Amino acid sequence: MKNTVVLKRSLLARLYILYDEIVKNPYTDINHLKEILEVSDRTVDRYLEQLRYDFGAPIAYDKFRRGYYLKEKWDFPLPKLTTGEVFLIIVSTNLLKQFKGTPIEREIDSLEKKLELLIPDEVSMQQEEIRSALSVNLTPIKVRVDVKETFEKVLNAIKERRSILIKYHTISTGETKDRKVDPYHIFNSSGVWYFSGYCHLRNEVRDFAMDRVQSIKDLEEHFEIPDWFSPGKYLGEAFRIYKGDIKKVRVHFDPYEARWIRERIWHKSQEIKELKDGSVIMEVEGNPEELKRWILSFGAHVEVLTPLELRREIKEEVKKLSERYLKGTRIDAMGN
Repeated sequence: MKNTVVLKRSLLARLYILYDEIVKNPYTDINHLKEILEVSDRTVDRYLEQLRYDFGAPIAYDKFRRGYYLKEKWDFPLPKLTTGEVFLIIVSTNLLKQFKGTPIEREIDSLEKKLELLIPDEVSMQQEEIRSALSVNLTPIKVRVDVKETFEKVLNAIKERRSILIKYHTISTGETKDRKVDPYHIFNSSGVWYFSGYCHLRNEVRDFAMDRVQSIKDLEEHFEIPDWFSPGKYLGEAFRIYKGDIKKVRVHFDPYEARWIRERIWHKSQEIKELKDGSVIMEVEGNPEELKRWILSFGAHVEVLTPLELRREIKEEVKKLSERYLKGTRIDAMGN
């Protein structure tokens, strides 16, 4: 059903382009029409018939001028959009712009133009008013490496169920190794493109940042994505991006920070307990390393209760941080 809807919208856009060209350039010939639509003579004839009989367009052909024209004034019956629907189109196109720089950039531009065709003149002022009244900008992280080639090769490998060999740089160890991977799924987190797949080196499903792939090669080996792998379930297990070694963590937020904590859903596993003094205790599941970074971002307003090993790690981290600021070695070396 979804594919049918997409095809109908694409056809609607083509019919509008044909109608608009005849209005702007009366007596335009079939060669020009097939050129701008990038279709055959027969397809142009079919579009003209659809406009005449399905939409009632008064399109006629002038034998002397050898072109098509409208016998009388007629407006293309575009769907009437409400302000809310125009708003959704603007939001959608703004969100798509955040992810330019991949092989689907051309498709994004094409889709944006087709969506604009659905906005009739009578709501154009409303559209501008909405644009000036709000904007949608997620401000994702921008990577320094162009990932277009990697993105395209990984996507093709997923479609063809073909294994790949990548030279991958791991930030945590500083090592660059060859990895044979069966890619399962591509996803985006905070503007950074990743793909998950079975790593033959580690014998488990791992995530790979595309900007850390130094080279990629298609292999002749094919694979099947296991039935147990579900992208939604797999990605939903992570607190942010890290998978595996999931543990339950209990943290205490003081009354000041609790005001922000209680008004957000940080993860589907979270449970919040209100305390009499206005503070809260949150229980949440996730990778301890990732949770540690999140917890440290709240400074002195948060305290880890359990597990004890994570509490000790953060205590040690705070101790090192304190020593660094007390020594002031960097400032002294700079002569300030």
